Amino acid sequence: MAKILQINEVKEININNKHNKGLFISFEGGEGSGKSTQIKLLSHDLSKNKLPFILTREPGGTPVGEEIRKTLVSGNVEKLDSHSELLCFAAARRQHLKDLIIPSLNDGKIVICDRFVDSTIVYQGFAGGVEEDKIKYLHDEYCFGIYPDLTILLDIDPEIGLKRKKFSNLSEDRFENQEINFHYDIRNKYLELSKIYKDRYITVDGNLNKLMIFDIVKSQIMNFFQKI
Repeated sequence: MAKILQINEVKEININNKHNKGLFISFEGGEGSGKSTQIKLLSHDLSKNKLPFILTREPGGTPVGEEIRKTLVSGNVEKLDSHSELLCFAAARRQHLKDLIIPSLNDGKIVICDRFVDSTIVYQGFAGGVEEDKIKYLHDEYCFGIYPDLTILLDIDPEIGLKRKKFSNLSEDRFENQEINFHYDIRNKYLELSKIYKDRYITVDGNLNKLMIFDIVKSQIMNFFQKI
């Protein structure tokens, strides 16, 4: 299992993007893992520090992507087979990269994205039965082969996450009613990816208090800033 950072491992480091270059950060995790909360806290902190950033999400991020999202996330996808669904994700992602992510990175902004290609590998690939090699081929060939510089994985017990989701106001609940074993499989696949891509993955214990989690997230991002 990938190392899960605890609150006592946090070190205080000041943010200073002295390199004046863009940074691409994605947040990943299962249902109810707290991605939205951490993204909101991070955006507030970046604003306070007067650092240029954008918030975006997948699928979505552009007008075309948001239209595709309506079908993929909260709409009726029963008429799409798994490969057709994958192509929809790839189309939305290419437009997202071309119109928003790449220009923002070129402008030196921090791009914070709620899910990216790892979600496709986990949900459409591992859970949906599409070969991972096909997903990677589509991404490398048609989505410019761009991956996040840093991926924050919020790891949480699926039963706790689903309870959180149940009491939230989020209406996009396509996966919420899946059997509990499905959610444990999703968690395990994410942890597997975190070991494969350990150079860009930070795995944080999502069962902690949200402010404790944010202290860890912020510290790890600042550590990353110091390395680039």
